Amino acid sequence: MMQKTRALAFAVFLTCGATGAFAVKGSGLAIGGEGALYLAGSGGLPTSAMLLLHLPQLPLMFGIGVSSAPAIGLKVDYWAAHGNLSSIFAWYLGVGGYLSVDLGSTSSITAGGRIPIGLQAWPVGEILEIFVEVAPAVGIILVPTGFDWHLQGAIGLRFWP
Repeated sequence: MMQKTRALAFAVFLTCGATGAFAVKGSGLAIGGEGALYLAGSGGLPTSAMLLLHLPQLPLMFGIGVSSAPAIGLKVDYWAAHGNLSSIFAWYLGVGGYLSVDLGSTSSITAGGRIPIGLQAWPVGEILEIFVEVAPAVGIILVPTGFDWHLQGAIGLRFWP
């Protein structure tokens, strides 16, 4: 049990340490949701609904999700680059980290890095963002040990009141 606790603490450290600061079109509070998708690979974030949060003056996008497996997924992203494509469309590219804890019959803890690549639509000015995202990711399976690679995906929206 102590080994699993240490592995979980190490995974949280890796997840938080893999992120930094970013600028977004809406720079204040944002809350939203996404459908997290598992596109390819050997593991990673569970297919789930995720709650998204951006706090004012804290340059990170947080996500937490659960699935019926049961599993819990966390992600933290830093948008390193972003730009406009047209009046309502924009894009972003970032780096981030993730942590996945599978509580089902195959119990596992996985942590790693990801590169989110997103396309955004802003149909109501800077208030409502609709996005689609893919994120190639690599990680370490901490319990049991191993290597993890996959392609994460998401479709969702964020409100920037």
